[in-house]
Amino acid sequence: MPKNSGYALVTGASQGLGKAIALELARHGYGMLLTARSGEALRATATEAEKISGKPSHVLEQDLFAPDAATRIAQWALGLNVELTCLVNNAGQGLWGMFTALSAEEQLAMMRLNMDVPVALTHALLPTLQKQPRSHLLNISSMTAYSAMATFAAYSASKAFVRVWSRSLRIELEKGPVSVTVVCPGSIITGFTQRARMMAMDQLARKFGSSPEVVAKSSVKAMLSGKAEVVPGLLNRITAGVQGILPDALNERMASGIYLKRLPAGGAE
Repeated sequence: MPKNSGYALVTGASQGLGKAIALELARHGYGMLLTARSGEALRATATEAEKISGKPSHVLEQDLFAPDAATRIAQWALGLNVELTCLVNNAGQGLWGMFTALSAEEQLAMMRLNMDVPVALTHALLPTLQKQPRSHLLNISSMTAYSAMATFAAYSASKAFVRVWSRSLRIELEKGPVSVTVVCPGSIITGFTQRARMMAMDQLARKFGSSPEVVAKSSVKAMLSGKAEVVPGLLNRITAGVQGILPDALNERMASGIYLKRLPAGGAE
């Protein structure tokens, strides 16, 4: 397996997909800069990454919902004076429910985390990445980005933003050293359904979901190969392909129907 020099910064690296991506990057020789709000779990990821890569890991315990989170993370990363060659915008949140059943405050907070933090952090660190001979930006979107979806109105829109922003940025940077890849995974068995208050969907997610390790391996492989976009998993790729053929109205009805029929009477769990 080829070994990479430099360090990778991964947000939301204490658990789930973020942890799996950090460890997969460590297997490719990256040193790790890890941030999340769960300090103990974050340090455990750092220790495991060090054993794999043989390089010191650095951790920052940071609540990414804080208004100045991106600024704090960027200042910390730049202050370490390490060779930053990879940024992974992984941290995100999902909320399930009818738009009017979810509070405006929690939806706006989710949107800031899913969109504002990646944009601000990338803007702050891109000049550093551009100084390297070769560097990578990996953004985590979702298959929900491919269609309007009832019960996921703000979440799917935020992930559509990540996808389009990533592909747009890739075109802007295509003549430079920074390669931009966006990942659009389907259901991942990480506890996302519980955190998004989707208990009615938990069994379905576990049946058809992918492990974070499988998604991480596919994501990092695509990133290192310089691909623009990847949908991990054969079934997910088939689904995405079919969505690209069917009319928007039919896609929207089919995608929304899966979730609407499992929604509790109150509109949210």
